[in-house]
Amino acid sequence: MKIILFLFITMLISEEKYKEPAFKLIERQNNIEIRQYGEYIIAKTVIPIQKKDSENNMFRTLASYIFGSNEKNQSIPMTAPVTTLETNDTYEMLFYMLESDRIEDLPNPSNQNITFEKFNLGKCAVISFSWFVNDKKIKKYQNELNKFLKSNGYKPTSPFMVNRYDPPWKLPFMRRNEILVKID
Repeated sequence: MKIILFLFITMLISEEKYKEPAFKLIERQNNIEIRQYGEYIIAKTVIPIQKKDSENNMFRTLASYIFGSNEKNQSIPMTAPVTTLETNDTYEMLFYMLESDRIEDLPNPSNQNITFEKFNLGKCAVISFSWFVNDKKIKKYQNELNKFLKSNGYKPTSPFMVNRYDPPWKLPFMRRNEILVKID
């Protein structure tokens, strides 16, 4: 029992803190925030929406790049969150390249399914929640965020996105997740 308690406490206090995209907090109401973000360079992989269940493969594709599967065999610092979003026909996963100011500074990926682009989040509405992310929870928090937007005169200008901040071994009740959408 002492060993289990020791491992549990060690896991709680040894969490790595990853660099995150900076933002300016504009407004907060309970678990909803209005934030102003800047422009970031992202690494992205995209699959057809019908293959959305391949999310783990998408993560492995991007993670292999930052762990050195690139033309320079160079490791790139891990950042948080991992962002996913759906369009009409695609499912996208994004990693933020927060140590780079220019796409040209990044080593070319070994995997052709990775692209780089500048990603301007701008003004976003964000709702935070814990535990695991699944389609039911995503829908629930999208609806809650939509109600907030309508009642406060905001208009969504992008698809809803999901941010996941934690490694898989993080205890569910301690997980940090968000649904966000660009607004005007």
